[in-house]
Amino acid sequence: MAIKSEFKLKPENNQLTLAKLRERAGLTQRQLADALGVTNVTISSWERGLKEPRPNFAQVKIMIQVLGCTLDELVEATNPKSR
Repeated sequence: MAIKSEFKLKPENNQLTLAKLRERAGLTQRQLADALGVTNVTISSWERGLKEPRPNFAQVKIMIQVLGCTLDELVEATNPKSR
């Protein structure tokens, strides 16, 4: 009997993730959510891979500023294909 699992594989430790960017910036999920105008549940879902991040242009600019990262780092951290 096959058992279906909803288990999501965790990225490798050396892989850049949204959570790592957020933690590196010293932000909580709530602080990042407030800056982006979304809920902390949304940030949690993005970080756990339950929802694909789809920020608008203004949110991308804010994320780069508050996370202190480059656009390339942000794309790598939020692109499910790079995980």
